[in-house]
Amino acid sequence: MNEPILSLIAIAIAAGPFTRDILMFASVKRTRIQDLKEQTRFGQYDKHLLQTLYHDTLTKLKLPDLGVPLFIVANRSMNAAAMHVGFGSFFKAINGIYLHRQLLHKLEPKEVQDMIGHELGHYFKYYIIIDRFRILTVSLAALASLWVIQAIHLDGMFAYIVISMVPSLVWWISGLPYAKNATAIEYLCDDFGAQVGGIIPSINGLMKLGAEAELQSIVMQQAVMSKAAGNLDTTDLIESVYGSIPYGSASREEIEKLVQAEIKKRATDQKVTLAGFLDFVWNSEQEVENKEMLVEQVKEIERLQTKPRLDWEALLMDPVHIDLDQESLPMLIAMIERDPNHYLFRLPEGSDRTDGVHPPLKSRILYLWQNRNEIEQTATLNR
Repeated sequence: MNEPILSLIAIAIAAGPFTRDILMFASVKRTRIQDLKEQTRFGQYDKHLLQTLYHDTLTKLKLPDLGVPLFIVANRSMNAAAMHVGFGSFFKAINGIYLHRQLLHKLEPKEVQDMIGHELGHYFKYYIIIDRFRILTVSLAALASLWVIQAIHLDGMFAYIVISMVPSLVWWISGLPYAKNATAIEYLCDDFGAQVGGIIPSINGLMKLGAEAELQSIVMQQAVMSKAAGNLDTTDLIESVYGSIPYGSASREEIEKLVQAEIKKRATDQKVTLAGFLDFVWNSEQEVENKEMLVEQVKEIERLQTKPRLDWEALLMDPVHIDLDQESLPMLIAMIERDPNHYLFRLPEGSDRTDGVHPPLKSRILYLWQNRNEIEQTATLNR
């Protein structure tokens, strides 16, 4: 009460970063499947097929139909997500399951159901309870800051230093359960998704994710090394690459041609403006750091190209269409187990450098294979 400005700043520091992230997520353009236009198509999918697949997935997994929305996001990466903000009725409109549009152009219906099932696992079954009460964590962080500066009678600059450190400590402590269990949760959600259609669609989906990520990493490497890339800042360069990747199937050569054309166009269209000059003055140091990080990532991609890789494409009837079956899947597993040090995909995760959450694709595939009987038994019981 005696320091209202300091109190408001303490609350803002505690709640600001989380609220900012949520607002940024909320700003992403998304469409509920029931709101899609009748004529809208994503590959073989329209709104009716997606609704049927979604409800069939809920039924097979014995989950209640609570009206959790399924959103489509116009994103060219193959990804999906489950969002539950943990703020009660606040921001409730963004809770739901998110599918990137590229998935619908690349995956078969059973593979899409597997992805939906995985995310429903995050939403309904396998999550850290504290995530559902983030409003309490934010409140605790703010109150802890106020309590500390009041208890030890801080004011001035020291008070501001403390109120910037205490929320970070509270968030770090609240994140410990997630850090410990995040990888196990991913395996459990893979297991859950595989109960919809079996492990074959699940593994085919994972293989397609890996193949697409490997292709995009090579395209990024070539883009950064091009002469025209030197005329663009990091943000423009990355947007040029991912904005040029077409939806659906395309060869490496076709994608590289589109990317190079977009990079040259952006480099040519750049104009010197006062706003651009001021941005350069204020952010040039950060841009140098971003550029260095991107170059390091490209060097890592280049280094990975020299590593031994499993020739899993030889198992396919069509080398550009991943469709493992009951005969070829055991051969893939045997190939992985025979050469455990060979890469399945030339990605940083192949060397066990993951994001700390998602296990390497090779490990996820082996988990599904080794637990295939238990997964099938659970699926049978659910039906």
